[in-house]
Amino acid sequence: MKLKIRYQYADWWFWLVIGLSIGVGLAGWRESYWVCAAVSALNLIYYVARDASLTSFPVQVREVWLALVLVALWPPLWWLFIPLFIGMILVVLYDHCGIARVLIKMPWNRDVKLP
Repeated sequence: MKLKIRYQYADWWFWLVIGLSIGVGLAGWRESYWVCAAVSALNLIYYVARDASLTSFPVQVREVWLALVLVALWPPLWWLFIPLFIGMILVVLYDHCGIARVLIKMPWNRDVKLP
C-alpha cells in the first residue's frame, strides 16, 4: 500500500479526529469514545447535507461506521474500538476503507466505483 495522506479534504480531518479520539480511549481515557461518537455523527450529518441523500455511497459508509461506534459504546463490546482504530489508521494514512470495500459488494451499489 502506498501512503496517501489527503489532508486537503474535509473527510480526512473528520477521520483523523475520530481516530485520535479512539486512540485516546484505547490509551485509557474512555470518555473520548463519546467524542468519537459525536464527531462520527457530525461526519454523517455533513455528508447527508452535502449529498442531499440518505443512500449515497459516502453516507452508507458513515451510517455503518456510526452504527459500529454506537454498538462499541456498550461496555461489554468496548473491544470493537480496536478494529475500528486499525481501520482509521488505514483511512487516514492510506485512504483505504474496509467498510467501503464491503459495501461496494452489495447489490444496490453495483454502479458505484471506488477511486
